[in-house]
Amino acid sequence: MNKIETQQDSYQGSAWNSESFACQKPRPKQGALLKLLQGGDPLPWTQANATIPVSMIEEHTPAEIKQRLKENKGETHWDENHYHAGSLNKWGLIYFYLTAFSKGICTMIAPAFYLFIFVSSFFDEDVTYSDLSTTIYIYTVYIFLPSALIWGYFEASGRGYLPMPWFMKVVKHFTFSRSTGLVTRYKNNKELYSHPFSEFDCYLVSSPNHQGILSYQLHLVHRYHRYYDSIPLHTFTTSEQPDELKRIWNLIQRYMDTSQPMPDVPELEPARAKDPTTAAWDAKNNRKPDYWFSMDDVEFEEALLELQAKQRFKPTQGPEIDLFSGGTQAG
Repeated sequence: MNKIETQQDSYQGSAWNSESFACQKPRPKQGALLKLLQGGDPLPWTQANATIPVSMIEEHTPAEIKQRLKENKGETHWDENHYHAGSLNKWGLIYFYLTAFSKGICTMIAPAFYLFIFVSSFFDEDVTYSDLSTTIYIYTVYIFLPSALIWGYFEASGRGYLPMPWFMKVVKHFTFSRSTGLVTRYKNNKELYSHPFSEFDCYLVSSPNHQGILSYQLHLVHRYHRYYDSIPLHTFTTSEQPDELKRIWNLIQRYMDTSQPMPDVPELEPARAKDPTTAAWDAKNNRKPDYWFSMDDVEFEEALLELQAKQRFKPTQGPEIDLFSGGTQAG
């Protein structure tokens, strides 16, 4: 008989729950300079609503996400337990750009080059067969074949047919764990700090760019330590609109809150059935298991426009909660 997973099985005691939490210690007093650097008062803690940042989910279509999951054999950076943020190391980035350049040579430049050579052989009487052969040989051996090998190896290793190059290492930046309630920051792939989610505050920071226009960033800062490294939440989206960044904070709170279903975004659709709170909500509300993944690109674009219009006049965050006196007193 299969065991039915319950919330107690899935979530640890340290997991964040906006309906049942221990009161936090008061915020330490901030000096004027620190308050200025952090952008003033933090954004409020809330019981997150269902709004999501459209600018974030429009970056990858459901078809692209499904293809990536297939190529990675189901492995993902975001599931019912964790969100992992990271990037390629320096050599990995160089290799990535080199493969993109090689792909361009193979798919665009090479066909144009061979077509040009073929046409030239008919219209340029001064071009000899020997000249054409030499030119084709040099281009094929020294440009096309190396590019094809680089691009081909990249595609084959990405699909799991060949091992990834040894220098393609991921540099971890930070992790959010829904199952444990912990937020972890890394530096040089080593843990810099790890604390419960409720011990962090989120700051919306504005600063003028070189054109004098205000740009915005979103940072998660540990309330009780003066760490040099904050957690950059604005990396979730390319948008710098304040409302979209507030929706990012709302989305993070929704994801970490085990009393609520996970945010309804395409990246998390495969994980919804594995999270007990989300699975129960989906069953109660008759949500289609493949709501996002059943869409083609046109339907996805239409759904995003509809969602954007629906959220335009809705609050970017849910009702506020008091972390410092609204919870249970810690024993």
